[in-house]
Amino acid sequence: MERAVVIGAILILAAVLFQVFVTVRVFRSRLYETSQKSAQAKLIWLLPVLGAVIAFSVLTSEEQAERRASNRELRG
Repeated sequence: MERAVVIGAILILAAVLFQVFVTVRVFRSRLYETSQKSAQAKLIWLLPVLGAVIAFSVLTSEEQAERRASNRELRG
């Protein structure tokens, strides 16, 4: 029984750390306005794990699209 408690605690800790990581990335991002950042943070914390995965996926996709667009501009 103790092993299950330890594993559960590790999983919960990992989930919370992932949510903190994604929240920090959202608030540091220049892609969103303040209201959008607030909405993303609510999604992350009101839908534990799933909200963080969704926000992380969207943020990553948006960052990649912005990099591609800026690379095109640099190439001329």
